[in-house]
Amino acid sequence: MSVNSAALLVSLDTLLVSLSILLVNLHFTREFYGFTREFALFTREFGHFTREFALFTREFGHFTREFCCFTREF
Repeated sequence: MSVNSAALLVSLDTLLVSLSILLVNLHFTREFYGFTREFALFTREFGHFTREFALFTREFGHFTREFCCFTREF
């Protein structure tokens, strides 16, 4: 095997390793993007839940106040 052939094989091997690393990085990037998107959806839904829970708590506070006023009358 000549020096040029050996250098070409080393270059091709290096290129294949670089492409493999790139594909792995792209895979993890895509997975991380999917996770980030799912986490954003979860956060939005949790925000809706928190807002609804705050409204419920406020209404329950109004009910409790009215109930206390009602029980004082007796």
